Amino acid sequence: MKTLRIGLAGVWYDCFDQEYGRKKYLESVASLRELGKTWNFEIIAAQDITNDVDIATAFAKELDAQRVDLVLIQSCTFAAGEIIAAYANLAVPLGLWAMPEPESIGPLRLNSLCGVNLYAGILGTYLAERDVKYKWFFGEASSQIFLERFDPTVRALRALKTLNGARFANIGGTPEGYYDVYWNDGRLRSKFNITVDRRELTEILAEADALPEAQVLAVAKEIEAQVPAEGITSQEFLKLARVYAIFDQLIAENEYTGVGIACWPHFQALYGLTACSTLGRLNEHDHVAACEGDIPSAVSMAILKAMGGGKPVLMDLSALDPEDDSILLWHCGVGHPCWTEDCVQCRHSIIEAAADDGTVGPAPAAFNMVLKKTPFTLMRLTDGGNRLLLATGETLGTSKPSPRGTCGWATNFTMSGERLSALDFANTVMVNGFEHHFPLAMEPLSDAVLEFAAWADITPLEKIPYTNYLQRRGW
Repeated sequence: MKTLRIGLAGVWYDCFDQEYGRKKYLESVASLRELGKTWNFEIIAAQDITNDVDIATAFAKELDAQRVDLVLIQSCTFAAGEIIAAYANLAVPLGLWAMPEPESIGPLRLNSLCGVNLYAGILGTYLAERDVKYKWFFGEASSQIFLERFDPTVRALRALKTLNGARFANIGGTPEGYYDVYWNDGRLRSKFNITVDRRELTEILAEADALPEAQVLAVAKEIEAQVPAEGITSQEFLKLARVYAIFDQLIAENEYTGVGIACWPHFQALYGLTACSTLGRLNEHDHVAACEGDIPSAVSMAILKAMGGGKPVLMDLSALDPEDDSILLWHCGVGHPCWTEDCVQCRHSIIEAAADDGTVGPAPAAFNMVLKKTPFTLMRLTDGGNRLLLATGETLGTSKPSPRGTCGWATNFTMSGERLSALDFANTVMVNGFEHHFPLAMEPLSDAVLEFAAWADITPLEKIPYTNYLQRRGW
């Protein structure tokens, strides 16, 4: 996980309480340094507050050299409007931070909120052509009102930093007919500064066959020990070990932020295996791996992971039950154990492959598991990264029967804080012509995703209520 670098400056004006403002600023520096230890960010703070434009300009240049990801400007008191221009020159997000007044009677000691209003007004009018993105904050660094607002900012900016300069890999192309998950490299690169390597599946599998036997045996023993197995032979475990080991090695050596692997029908035709349990195991071991060669889903999963969303899983929308207002989220067998209370690695329920003796039957290996009862955040980019689908919901666990594979019934959907039925959610997906893949994170990340969208100029899709008449998307 990349560490954010956050600049912090304090400003004041000499007709207000400089000493009290300085005291609050130094307390903020100390609080943020301590918070950074758990929230994984580094503070680069000015040594003292200032009302001097030249000093502010010099510090802004220092922050530029340090390549900070955010600059917080604390209005220790109301301050000169000229100072904000020094920070507006930086091509980084700004945080305009107001402090509460120490007393509600007597002289106005800080006028801090008005100072933030002044700076927001300057950025929004006088310097509007620069299109400086900013967010305002209020409260002391240890206060709930500040922390609750600062949390999604840290998560969102960490996701942006994770993508900037990141490398992804598509392995084996995209399965024939899965046209909706095709992507445009140029659009993704322009939007997020990411690159996508193309790797041939045949070459990777040849490298798997060349791995040392001792390494393969050790990995096979680990795989056998990690999850109970049904109907998988020792030889098949060795093949699973070769495939997992080579993908794990490939991702680590190339520092890939995520991969999309063309899983079927190519995989079982070439190697007699499905890729399902391998993909699930890669995600369980803290990589990001999407099936069916789906790079936009891999990018979306990497965003959720960078935001603190644990180990995202990629699902399909496979059945609808209007009677109890639920949707079946299902995928062949690519889940991973942290998403369930009971997981078995077994032969596939729908995919077949030729065994070494030439017979054809269910291919190894898939994870048979039901998603445990948990809240989730669903998010995926679309339209070259210019739009995204964001929803929250809750899986029902084993309270409702589910088919074999990785699956779980889900309900209680919301979009932008508004409740929607399972029919509304399915209608929103279908009318928008949205791709058939849905990354899930086991954390409440709506605020962070919406802030990420705001910083990155991404439009969240809106709810389209289910109706009996034809609807068309508005973009």
